[in-house]
Amino acid sequence: MSELIRDYNLSLNLSSGVTGSVHGIELSLISSYNYQSFQGIQVSGFANISGANNILNPKEKLEETFRGFQFAGLMNKTFGDGTGWQLASFNIAESSFKGFQMALISNKARDMTGIQLAGLINSSVKGFGGIQMAPLFNYSGGQSYGMQIALFNYARSGGLINSRKTIFTDFYQIGLINFSKVNNGNQIGLINITEKNNGVPLGLINIDASHGNASFRATDMFLSNLAISTGSAFYTNLIQVGYNFSITGMPVWGLAYGLEKEWKNTDKNKLISLSLSLWQQKEKDEKLLEGPRILRTELIYGFKITKFRFLEIGAAFGYQLNESTALEPTLLPIGKVLPGFIMGIR
Repeated sequence: MSELIRDYNLSLNLSSGVTGSVHGIELSLISSYNYQSFQGIQVSGFANISGANNILNPKEKLEETFRGFQFAGLMNKTFGDGTGWQLASFNIAESSFKGFQMALISNKARDMTGIQLAGLINSSVKGFGGIQMAPLFNYSGGQSYGMQIALFNYARSGGLINSRKTIFTDFYQIGLINFSKVNNGNQIGLINITEKNNGVPLGLINIDASHGNASFRATDMFLSNLAISTGSAFYTNLIQVGYNFSITGMPVWGLAYGLEKEWKNTDKNKLISLSLSLWQQKEKDEKLLEGPRILRTELIYGFKITKFRFLEIGAAFGYQLNESTALEPTLLPIGKVLPGFIMGIR
């Protein structure tokens, strides 16, 4: 038992070492186990553990149990607050950690300030400030600042309020798919998903559960047109599907993807939206990708007609980018410049 309260300046172990605490250097062929704390340089072939008192005797919990450098072939683990460097296959900080965690497989901290680099996964349970970088997944369960870079990123709350809606923020998510409960920073990825996005999502698909619209419209191109927009107050992605019911000279159906910006008045009973979309049309007896492509901008004015519904009236201007060999005589033979109209219900 006396070993659990002794303090060493040097600990050299042919197999494993069990000490109260070390302030200096500890080298072990297999593992090092500190009951109270470690400060200095700790190197083990298998595992380093510091601050075991916090789990064995939680009534006498120590605030800080690690300060320095830990290197192990398999695992480094601290039970109290830690400051410094951890290098291993797995790094685990059961409390807060300030510094640098680098793992062959995964890093985990209760809350992290600094840098986490992992071969697969980084996790900060209560939040982080700094950089998380991993090939597969980064997770932050609380308030987050800095940057996450991985295929998949999750942050419960990212950054401070971005009132100007600019790309200059204190939080960035960069990945294939980015998730957040509340985003006040930048999301840069193929798909960005949030419950509430106050920031700037830059992606092919941006989904904001608090911001999005669906409209059923009639236009000069398609008498039946469904338009769905979702994103953030900064801008939205606009996806449209159009269909005509066997009208001579009109495309059979079409698909469009674009960007839309919307402004509402203070009472939120009137709106103006401006969008730019690329349409791919399907002509009769012609494959979809062989049909005409049209770059089209739409300006729409809307006003409330019921508590939840807007009437939309707008004008459009399009430019046909390619010819279609299957085109029948059109209803509006006006060449490549295509003015148009929109009427709909949101």
